[in-house]
Amino acid sequence: MPLGIPGTIGGAIKMNAGAYGGEFKDIVITSKYLDNNLKVHEINNEEHEFKYRFSRFSKNKDDIILSSVLQLKKGNKEEIKAKMDENNKSRREKQPISFPSAGSTFKRGNGYITAQLIDKCHLKGYNVGDAYVSDIHAGFIVNKGNATAKDVLTLIDIIKKNVYDEFKINIELEIEVLGED
Repeated sequence: MPLGIPGTIGGAIKMNAGAYGGEFKDIVITSKYLDNNLKVHEINNEEHEFKYRFSRFSKNKDDIILSSVLQLKKGNKEEIKAKMDENNKSRREKQPISFPSAGSTFKRGNGYITAQLIDKCHLKGYNVGDAYVSDIHAGFIVNKGNATAKDVLTLIDIIKKNVYDEFKINIELEIEVLGED
């Protein structure tokens, strides 16, 4: 089973995806995009307006990323491989990779870890249909069979309500919901 981050390069740039201390802002040099007037633009890293799980494409939803130039850091092959193996081991131990998911469902909070709040609400294992709060990491909603979008969205609402009722904190989605009411 692949251990990468679910999604596409364009989606990763749009939300400034990241893990283990790195984010796409660290490797994007330029991107070309198409605006809603069918004009192609090229922007540099700074013009992406990268922030935590945000870029200019997060607010300009009509823009379509066509291509990007990425620059990875050079290093020792064995050290890079060892770091990749370490990250993959950590992911296998701490994330529910044996079930389909959209990755981390909720953003990290300012001054709190969202998954810990969900856990403190005793929601690990809670389900709506086949959509479950992961037993391994409460920040993930996993599909244990035939979960529907409605199941996942209902579970998200339950989680958000429980966390708010318990801690008076509005947690935010890290995933972006498209095409559903």
